[in-house]
Amino acid sequence: MEFGPASQIGLRVTSLKTILATKLAPRILLPAITKCYSEVANTRKNCLGPLMNMLKEHIMVMEKEHLISHQSELTAFFLKALDFRAEHARDDLEEVGKTEACVIDCLLSMVMKLSEASFRPLFFKLFDWSKTERARKDRLLTFHRLADCIADRLKSLFTLFAGHLVKPFAETLNQLNSSKTDEAFFDSENSTEKSCLLLQFTMDCLHKLFLFDTQNFLSRERTETLMMPLVDQLENMLGGDEKFQERVTAHLIPCIAQFAVAMADDSLWKPLNYQILLKMRHTSPKVRFAALLALLEVAGKLKENYLVLLPESIPFLAELMEDECEEVEHQCQKTVQQLEVILGESLQSYF
Repeated sequence: MEFGPASQIGLRVTSLKTILATKLAPRILLPAITKCYSEVANTRKNCLGPLMNMLKEHIMVMEKEHLISHQSELTAFFLKALDFRAEHARDDLEEVGKTEACVIDCLLSMVMKLSEASFRPLFFKLFDWSKTERARKDRLLTFHRLADCIADRLKSLFTLFAGHLVKPFAETLNQLNSSKTDEAFFDSENSTEKSCLLLQFTMDCLHKLFLFDTQNFLSRERTETLMMPLVDQLENMLGGDEKFQERVTAHLIPCIAQFAVAMADDSLWKPLNYQILLKMRHTSPKVRFAALLALLEVAGKLKENYLVLLPESIPFLAELMEDECEEVEHQCQKTVQQLEVILGESLQSYF
């Protein structure tokens, strides 16, 4: 007999799941799902995905008044299910991540149906849950990932709630920066792997906040809180060379460039640009190289507005034109050429 998703039995099971999800009343289904979760969370983890899908399908068809009356029950369930990562802190990160993705996806189906007034207390409850005194730091991984997913769905609406994230996110960036501390953040063998993942979720969430911001979210105060923690990531070698390069190009630089765009006060472009320039004098050629990439990306976003920052940048670029590391020197020449394209004028007379 075949047992694949397309087999007779597979199709029957799928249709049965849909019938249960869409026809049963919440007062019957929700307690059953909660009980089932507790029974399979540790013994049959592979059942959690289908269970979450069933709950998601149920939430999608729930009447508004049912959702409101069952919101505290659902919230209690999600707080329990979101602890999956912390309770399996020693398990394979990728496998844990897959299960967690199903929980987050299911929770998002509820979030998208809530009003701003009912989402706000839920969000702060999750925020408090993530930083409870005795809780494992793994909860931060779950929360930062969840915040990134919510930012992706709520777009500019998320800026209404995200002010409280600025300081904790800035602290996280500093605590995970190997150039500032040599203490392991997580107390497990795969601490470095987890730290790299947490950095990624944090930067991606911030990037989306800056990208979708229409409300001048980045006040001067918030800009100043985030500026150094972000720019200092250009020298964070956590996870080794390969991980550093991947993180810088895929996560950090897009975040810094969008940060420049979102600043409500353009007088803050100058200090941001200057802090990036200072990294061009770092002892590590990898950091100097990364700083060049960051500078170029910022200029690409600010376009002709970057002209006011150019006089300050020229001496730093001139130094790297004769850098002892061939790769950095070559990248500097490329950067100058690309700046000429962005700004529409020749820079040769400056050198």
